Amino acid sequence: MRKLLPCLTLLTMILLLGFPQVAFAQPQITQTSVVYTYGEQITFRLSLQSDQAVKKATIFFQADGDTHTNFGDAMIIPTGENLYELSYTHQIENYRLRAFSQVEYRVEVSLEDGAIYKSPPASFYYSDNRFEWQTQEEGPFIAHWYQGDMTLAQSVLDVAQAGMAKIQSLLALPAPASLDIYIYPDVNTMREVLNPSSADWVAGHADPDLGVVIVSLPSGPEQRLLTQQRIPHELMHIVLFQATGTGYTNLPVWLNEGLASLAELYTNPDYEFALENAVKADNLLPIESLCRTFPRDASNALLSYAQSASFTSYLHSTFGTSGLEKLVTTYANGLGCEQGFKTATGVELKQSERLWRRQALSENITLKAIENLAPWLVLLGAALAVPLILAVLRIRWRKGTKVESQ
Repeated sequence: MRKLLPCLTLLTMILLLGFPQVAFAQPQITQTSVVYTYGEQITFRLSLQSDQAVKKATIFFQADGDTHTNFGDAMIIPTGENLYELSYTHQIENYRLRAFSQVEYRVEVSLEDGAIYKSPPASFYYSDNRFEWQTQEEGPFIAHWYQGDMTLAQSVLDVAQAGMAKIQSLLALPAPASLDIYIYPDVNTMREVLNPSSADWVAGHADPDLGVVIVSLPSGPEQRLLTQQRIPHELMHIVLFQATGTGYTNLPVWLNEGLASLAELYTNPDYEFALENAVKADNLLPIESLCRTFPRDASNALLSYAQSASFTSYLHSTFGTSGLEKLVTTYANGLGCEQGFKTATGVELKQSERLWRRQALSENITLKAIENLAPWLVLLGAALAVPLILAVLRIRWRKGTKVESQ
């Protein structure tokens, strides 16, 4: 028996070597398609060829600039010998994708032998396909619209060119390589493609990392003026992002929106009234409070934009284009609101704010200070009056006492 064991072992090895192992070909995606209805659902379909049975398939997808990766298990439908169709439908209400973004997707497949196949990534453009968009291009700007005629598109393109020229008079910034401008005829429809948390008064939006501007330009006599406001405003956000990259988010909101407002070819007339009323009522917002965010209510939001535009204009007239550029660069490098201002200009933010209020808004700081101190001065006077009156009465009483003693 002991002599047989080596022979059996040798025979087993010979048999194993004599019969080659079955080699399975690498699975292969042969066809892909993505069908979606904007704001409702997206369906991924992939055709897979695999020598092994498919046990599980998962679709992964993520929009440009999004930090969240979506995934879902696909239905596996055999369609022939070694052929499978993988299908997965994502409901937008479960996770909202960014409009007008490139969405990358891939599939991971678990095979019968336990191996995992990962497909090469593919992508599709997620646009608002509820409408039939028309397109007109005048490099680097591309206008997209679905209501109105070519006149509207050409007006937007002309204003974009003029707005870029004005921007370059404020800052030495290059034009974007390409910029898509999507024009909606009303605010409500436009807001359906924005973040649900956007304020109700928003009428224009820029996605700088996507190279996309979205605006509402209702038809009517004011359409041209609104175009001259909103297109250059959003364009400034785009070129600022292009110039600062990841440092863009560190720009104070008052500077970011102030520069965007200065780029407008037609200044919002409500800004002047908002500033005048705020000065009279003594309710100007501290610039420091506008460093990280603006108020959400429409009235204070308007005042925030008005103050930012006026203060940034004052800085431009005081420090010039080079001063504004230094301010943008300093903030983009990561310094905080007050520290960055002092580093770039050599002046404290609050000191510059006081000068702006006095010189640009004609605010009488001394008078305001006296008015603010008035209640305290009255209390101080009352407090001092009591001992003064008592002292006078004491003197009079002493004099009266002396007279009586004589």
